[in-house]
Amino acid sequence: MNEMKSPKKHPLPHTHITAVKSAYMQWLLSLDDVHTAAIGYKTIKGIPTKDLAIVVFTSNKKQPKQIPPHQCIPPFLAGFPTDVIESSEFTPYQQTGMPLINRQKLRPIPGGAEIYMPNSPFTGGLCTLGMFARSTRAQDDPNDIYLLANAHCFPRGDQAIFQPETHEPQDRIAYATRIVNSSLVDGGIAQLLKNDLADTSEIIGIGTVLGRYEADLSDIGKSVIKSGRTTGVTIGTIAYLHADADDKKDQLIVTDIDTAFSDHGDSGSVVLMNQGERWHYVTALLWGGALNFTVCSPIIPVCEELQIDLITAENQ
Repeated sequence: MNEMKSPKKHPLPHTHITAVKSAYMQWLLSLDDVHTAAIGYKTIKGIPTKDLAIVVFTSNKKQPKQIPPHQCIPPFLAGFPTDVIESSEFTPYQQTGMPLINRQKLRPIPGGAEIYMPNSPFTGGLCTLGMFARSTRAQDDPNDIYLLANAHCFPRGDQAIFQPETHEPQDRIAYATRIVNSSLVDGGIAQLLKNDLADTSEIIGIGTVLGRYEADLSDIGKSVIKSGRTTGVTIGTIAYLHADADDKKDQLIVTDIDTAFSDHGDSGSVVLMNQGERWHYVTALLWGGALNFTVCSPIIPVCEELQIDLITAENQ
């Protein structure tokens, strides 16, 4: 493929590229082997450029001469460059095991701890308790505390939740209360049996969540951090925003730096900004990934659709 010249700059690139991606999204996802479209910086020979691009993820990247003309992705869409990344489809994480502090019995329980759901065939029963929240629904007690994880962690509405992996009655800590698996959110909450089980001021290896933050295109390339039951505390980079797939839209994608940012069993971890003015503000809820990519639901729709307020330093 020939090297492309940078497109003419738009006066409002952030606004325009989001609209262009939305306009072409259905067509892009209809192409053979394409499973996700997002916005990020174009890479050339593995090195990010300074050009925002409409990025297409395909499970089978081919040379242009191998692709029928009607299946080809043009080098530009409405003046913005395109980029094609080969990756298997993003799927919710199942469990795996590593001996970390996150997997130990912890009382009170901090964010980042292992949680176990018996009879959960999809996850293997293991996920991560991301952090804690309170319900904003009028009929709920505003003093009750809920743990935040993913919808796919809870196979049924009244799922019993243990910490750590055990069947001991005294280690039952919560029951699933609400789950949302929508086009924007893979999220679930579970009410704690007792509020004093929760260490609401701590995420293992990270510390206190200072607030919540909606990442925008200016945050692409910034560092983020998470703590999960499988890989522990890891640092990654926001690589793509507004990622749309067949069953999810406007997701956030993180890439690895030196080690894997996440793995199976880290589902439910919260992702926090790790630099800038919003340092230690939570920006996303991790639910899956593939290869060196981690996919997450942005935290604002998570809170809105689950009807919760996160417990942070702003509202302890």
